[in-house]
Amino acid sequence: MRRFPIALSTILILLSAVPFAKAQTRTNTPTVRSAKSAQCARISVSSPAEAVDGQPITFTADVSGGPVDESYTYNWTTGFGIITSGQGTSSITVDTSGIGGQSVDATVSVGGMDRACNNSARAETRIRPQLIPRRVDEFGALKTSDRNAQLDNFAIELEMDVTASGYVIAYAGRKSVKGAAAKMLLGIKDYLIKSREIDAARIVTVDGGYREYLSIELWTVPSGATPPEISPTVDPSDITPPPAKKKPAAKKKP
Repeated sequence: MRRFPIALSTILILLSAVPFAKAQTRTNTPTVRSAKSAQCARISVSSPAEAVDGQPITFTADVSGGPVDESYTYNWTTGFGIITSGQGTSSITVDTSGIGGQSVDATVSVGGMDRACNNSARAETRIRPQLIPRRVDEFGALKTSDRNAQLDNFAIELEMDVTASGYVIAYAGRKSVKGAAAKMLLGIKDYLIKSREIDAARIVTVDGGYREYLSIELWTVPSGATPPEISPTVDPSDITPPPAKKKPAAKKKP
């Protein structure tokens, strides 16, 4: 077989091409700092532990311990509740109407921090149902049997919430006899206690004054709620009670 001589210049060219090829395959890996090496700010969010349904609540973010010259941005998200003001700032106000019995949580994401740092925090506020009295029934002059049927329904409402009180407000009519409201209240309370076995301490009777016609209101009042206010419509000075009936004269014995 015939051999061909290889020139020295050709060998040098081949050898010089090897490191060049390796150099072409190298890549620069970006350096990512760990949270330990970065100067990370501490983020916290504060809010009330609880609030009442419908009460506005405030969530406030605090960022501390970061670089002195750092400027931050704030973006808030909430679960339940509506942000009514403060989005984009360190403090927001949230409307809690209609979410009694649930919790509002707010999360803030802070922009402008090192990527190695945690940039979010959250807080939660429990929303209590709004405690308001509820008028269950209202009626005027009734037969005793019909009145008791109304009181039976009232008793059932009280049995459904054993912590609630039952308020009975009586309004005498413009032409009612003196003491009419007090007499009605006595009869109603007596029936609820003896016939329906409602604890006497849970029944509150109120003389509401006067209205055009005799009226009874039945209210359930949750524990801790403000009792209902009376709403008379006739001034006591305008009352004209009917004249007292004269007793028939005793017959003389013959």
